[in-house]
Amino acid sequence: MQKKRWIACVLATVLGVLAPTQAFAANADWTEGNALIAHALGEYEGKIETNSKEAFLQSWENGFRVMEADFVYTSDNVLVVRHDFEPGGSYYRLEIQPNATQPVMDLNTFLNTKIVYEQTPLTAEDLLELMVEYSDVYLVTDTKNTDEATIKSQFQDLYEIAHRIGHPEILDRIIPQIYHEDMLGWVQSIYPFPQWIYTLYQQADIDYAETAQFCAANNIGVVTIEKSRVTWDIVQTFKAQGVKVYVHTVNRYMQLQELLNMGVSGIYTDTIKPYELPWVGLSNLRKLTTQNVTLNQKQYGLHMMNIMGMEYVSLRDVATMLSENGGFSASYDPVNHTVQLQKEGTFTTLGNELLLDTQGRLVVKKANNTLTYAGTPYELQGYTVDGDLYYPWSGLMDVLGYNMTFSSNAVLLQPME
Repeated sequence: MQKKRWIACVLATVLGVLAPTQAFAANADWTEGNALIAHALGEYEGKIETNSKEAFLQSWENGFRVMEADFVYTSDNVLVVRHDFEPGGSYYRLEIQPNATQPVMDLNTFLNTKIVYEQTPLTAEDLLELMVEYSDVYLVTDTKNTDEATIKSQFQDLYEIAHRIGHPEILDRIIPQIYHEDMLGWVQSIYPFPQWIYTLYQQADIDYAETAQFCAANNIGVVTIEKSRVTWDIVQTFKAQGVKVYVHTVNRYMQLQELLNMGVSGIYTDTIKPYELPWVGLSNLRKLTTQNVTLNQKQYGLHMMNIMGMEYVSLRDVATMLSENGGFSASYDPVNHTVQLQKEGTFTTLGNELLLDTQGRLVVKKANNTLTYAGTPYELQGYTVDGDLYYPWSGLMDVLGYNMTFSSNAVLLQPME
């Protein structure tokens, strides 16, 4: 039994910590179910256009799977995530005082200057590291520049960073925005990214029919158009060539509804959240499902959620089920941030330390607690879904000592011998 428990611990560690590094395949259509793109990595506590680490994390927690980020070079030629270093540009909205004699920050200054007093600036490498950790995120680039040398340098840097951190596969989740036709070939010479966006805001005079034909001929599946320029006819011109249209930047629900009625596939937004999509007749990509489970000839329905390609189960549901079948309890130690599971007692609640959000927004956050069972700690990464703890389904069952047998409509649980 001790040997089996050790094996369970190893399995739990693998299942809980080493999540899939590529939750979305390279050939997956990133637009499927993703009507929203988080502009400049999204909003954090009311602040927008920050391109910060906190914005990335909160956008993911709120359900975004596609984020757009701005890129620019520091004075010492390091690619960072920021809109610009122009004295009259983004400094003011980021609540940062520009240096009159040297407005372009060097890397050290950039990294040590908080955004709106509290948010964390990101280098391009920092952002790609986050993409490794959050393996279901697609990144849309906004590299601003249009000249060949700078464009090639920026994408060469992204290519080299992905290889340097040991995860070249994340390149397939980067969606380059091109600003003109020549840029496509320049970027393709660096890496054959599987998906592209043609953004049209830098062009004054556009032949939309020719642009749609160019996109169709070059496997560019999406164009993005500034909201004041989009019309029903333009959208239909692209749709006729199999090209989807996204619009930027939209923060009003009524305007989003009008654009959807035109046939637009999605928008870039600062403030609209995925859990608000039902307001305009769409659905949130993030969903709860119910897994039918049989234990001791009794039927149970456990709440489940797919998180980055892995099925997670509600700890409350599992604890309630096991409590009815031989005894089980769960408690939370807020001092040591530990969830303590025991194969005895009766489960009632985890207490008020883990408060549930009854709004049903399905906000998902990484849990920062340690899980123990019968006093033994396990490296099983949990998440909270609206405040309710979820753990990897297979990993948790291994820790608790149950085999799973799958059938067409239920899972049979049996204790390990």
